[in-house]
Amino acid sequence: MRSIRLSFEFLAAALLLAGAAGAGLARADTVVARIGDQAISSQDVEAGSADKLAKQQATYEEQLKELQLGYARSRQAFIEKELNDLVDERVLSLEAKARKSTPEALTAAVRAEPISDAQMRDFYAANKGQIPQAYEAVQGQIKAFLQEQAMQNAHRSYLDSLRKKYKAVVTLAPLREQVAAVGPRRGPSDARVTIVEFSDFQCPYCGQLEPVLKQVMARYPTQVQLFYRHMPLTQLHPNAAKAAEAAVCAQNQGKFWEMHDLMFAEQTSLTAEGLKEKARRVGIDAPAFDDCLDSGKAKEAVRVDGQASIDLGLSSTPILFIDGRFVSGTQSFEQLSSIIDQELHKG
Repeated sequence: MRSIRLSFEFLAAALLLAGAAGAGLARADTVVARIGDQAISSQDVEAGSADKLAKQQATYEEQLKELQLGYARSRQAFIEKELNDLVDERVLSLEAKARKSTPEALTAAVRAEPISDAQMRDFYAANKGQIPQAYEAVQGQIKAFLQEQAMQNAHRSYLDSLRKKYKAVVTLAPLREQVAAVGPRRGPSDARVTIVEFSDFQCPYCGQLEPVLKQVMARYPTQVQLFYRHMPLTQLHPNAAKAAEAAVCAQNQGKFWEMHDLMFAEQTSLTAEGLKEKARRVGIDAPAFDDCLDSGKAKEAVRVDGQASIDLGLSSTPILFIDGRFVSGTQSFEQLSSIIDQELHKG
């Protein structure tokens, strides 16, 4: 996440500075200090601090936007969770009454299939770039994680079956934001659902999301289109900006997704030399790629996406907008498919 965060103290100071910058410290002829018989006017102060005040104003506006958008998203997420919890609670109570049981007993009876070794190995292979240890050293942790996910999915499936049985329908309209669907695309241009992803090639959480997004695109080959937009968090990930530029250079040669997949698979080697080596492996013209990367020709494309992320008040990665619906952080396939299915079946 970006290290700069809006504090109440900063907000108060910024408001004062903004007021001072907008209205002037005082009348231009007002004396605000004296040194002997020399006077310092408000005009002298403004002339010497105009640039600093402008920067403070810009920072304040950026962070205020982040705060406002963050609040709107958090409020919507809270309302949606409370509503869905209430719906689940009510359909579970109806089922408990019909079965002369209790909600707790029904929930406790839900079971998930045991996790197989094949499932654990598939998970390890898909996330190997973020797991430095050998499979044998982490298989217990992987099993526990996958089993917990399986239980959550089983509970969700059971509750969804009860919603269907008792004809429960959520009619609350989701919060939708205007996000430009531009950049490299996977999926057909006439797909009914559009996902815009803001991501960072060095971010481990983005790396964890990539196999899930591939699963989404495999499950919805004609219904979903996915756009990738750059949001390198340079304060946390020193190689992220150059990796984003490398992706743009690869895109110029029609090899964006090949480079994208390889960089996420090998997130620990994103230095300039590592990027050039990867470009050669995916069949990119080496001299043209090297010139693009070394000259900084791709910086503007990355900057444009970065500015878009600022305008949207984003501060962490990965971020998805599914038909304008804000989704933050790593998600399971089941979580994303639930939203996509809602979009596909909306009126």
